[in-house]
Amino acid sequence: MIKHYEKFRLIDENGQNELLIEVNWNPKDEKTNDCKLLKLTYPDGKQAFVKKEYLNSLLFVIGTAKDQQKMIPQKITTVRKYTTVLGITAQKDIKKGEEIKCAVEINLPGVVDEIISQAKGEKKNKSGLILPAKVGNQ
Repeated sequence: MIKHYEKFRLIDENGQNELLIEVNWNPKDEKTNDCKLLKLTYPDGKQAFVKKEYLNSLLFVIGTAKDQQKMIPQKITTVRKYTTVLGITAQKDIKKGEEIKCAVEINLPGVVDEIISQAKGEKKNKSGLILPAKVGNQ
């Protein structure tokens, strides 16, 4: 998002008229900061003020399904499936001591393993700090 003053020009298809759009034009007014309000200046000098939400709604409505999908915030999480077999020892209603096995599938969040190899010659002391390797005749 733009945090400073910015001016944009939109030119019509004939190339004759241009619409000026300004954002963050008054840093002292909280309503105009963070692109909350857009100032539109028409070729004849008249001005209009439009909230960013209205412009976003218009663009969403006139967009294709693919455009709309791009405008919707999405969070993508990868998961790992972990399947295991559980052994249960029954106490009642089934022969005592009989083992029941069930397959269980669990979705685990994706894990990124970062492995950083130590430089050759580095050693850890008892506190877990890495001591630098000796260089030369030290």
